[in-house]
Amino acid sequence: MKRIMAVTMCLIIAIVMIATGERRNEVKALEGDPFNEPVKIRCTGYLDSGTTYSGVETRRGIVAGKKEWQGCVAALYEVNEDGSLGDFIGYFEVLDTGYGIKTADGGTIQNGESIDVWQPSEAALKSWVNNFGDYVYVKLTRGVG
Repeated sequence: MKRIMAVTMCLIIAIVMIATGERRNEVKALEGDPFNEPVKIRCTGYLDSGTTYSGVETRRGIVAGKKEWQGCVAALYEVNEDGSLGDFIGYFEVLDTGYGIKTADGGTIQNGESIDVWQPSEAALKSWVNNFGDYVYVKLTRGVG
């Protein structure tokens, strides 16, 4: 069921992007080390409610990311029109993996090519896409805090 929901959400995002005239960039391998500096990464969203990989219930502030990033805090930033680092969006916890899910354009969360931000509704997901597009900058921090 999670896979069906994730694929559905990727399709919804693609439809929204086409409807708004935006084009997706080709997914590229993560360039740089997100533990040292913010790096640009593909960002999708999912709606599936339930238990995450880490065992907590889905809620605002959770992202799915590479398994090795589990338990980290992700600071997300907007991407400016020129591709540079933009305004701070917020802090998110990497508590899910999106295991087995490929994004609509073939990138994978497991390889660190994308992250997946949980959203509580389709309207919230569309709002995210409208506000931030499909790329963000991410800076990861390990530890409890």
